[in-house]
Amino acid sequence: MAFLAVTVALSLASPVAAVDPTVTLYNGVEMPMVGAGTWQYNSDTAYKSVQAALELGYTHIDTANNYGNQDGVGKALKGRNRTSYFLTTKIPGCKVNRRHPESCYDDAQRQLSEDLSLLDVQYVDLMLVHFPPLLGGCGGANCKAMQAQWKAMEELYRNGSARAIGVSNFCQSCFECLKETQTILPMVNQVAYHIGMGPDPEGLFSYAKNLGVVMQAYSPLGNGAPSLIHGPLTTSIGERYNKSSVQVALKWVVQHEVPVLTKSTNPDYLAQDIDLFDFTLSDDEMSKLDAQTTPAGTPSFTCTS
Repeated sequence: MAFLAVTVALSLASPVAAVDPTVTLYNGVEMPMVGAGTWQYNSDTAYKSVQAALELGYTHIDTANNYGNQDGVGKALKGRNRTSYFLTTKIPGCKVNRRHPESCYDDAQRQLSEDLSLLDVQYVDLMLVHFPPLLGGCGGANCKAMQAQWKAMEELYRNGSARAIGVSNFCQSCFECLKETQTILPMVNQVAYHIGMGPDPEGLFSYAKNLGVVMQAYSPLGNGAPSLIHGPLTTSIGERYNKSSVQVALKWVVQHEVPVLTKSTNPDYLAQDIDLFDFTLSDDEMSKLDAQTTPAGTPSFTCTS
């Protein structure tokens, strides 16, 4: 079984050179460290939010098939230089037919085509499988279905419709399943990650690093946890740098070399969320934030190992 060469390099440009530094995936594609998400937005709200984000200097936009807003995202991107932005979308996890798990291949092909059509683009920069099957883990018939789905993802990558492919909410057992038949290793695993979970929750981040998979964080504020929005530790640290508690929480993620997704319909908040690269948290501050245990969380909502 042949794999693409695995090398992961983080390129943090100076804040003068770039508003948003990049991380280099193992196939050489550069992904911006900060992205604007669109979860829970309808098409009109997604359109306005993406427009605002792009005007503020964001170059990474994240959406998904089951967000129901890809047409709005595509409308906001219409007419822009295609190389000026990095676009991520996703297909849902398999609805496993236990008698015919291979049907996930056909489902994936249909969903991949639908994504490109709704976004009105010829290719995306990153296509993800949004989650593993919701029930039963990543073994047995679920594993066979995931392997069939991943085959469709590999074909999408080979035909140039995605510059990179990856997964979301995957645990170690899900990667072990794919390993049995994959010819292309997932390049990214997008998971929940925030202060309170520790720097390597469930050992998943060190596991991914050993593979050469880039971890990416969603819900970096723990779905609006008070301890991160205005908590005493993050607030006190922020005061030293003239930054907000939220900016400290986001900085903790990127200083662990993990790309992060944020979202807001408020342009002022969007501007603050990408203004993370003109200060560096001290080792002592990082240690204190690493040790914080609230808010609790797990990387995946479907599996734990």
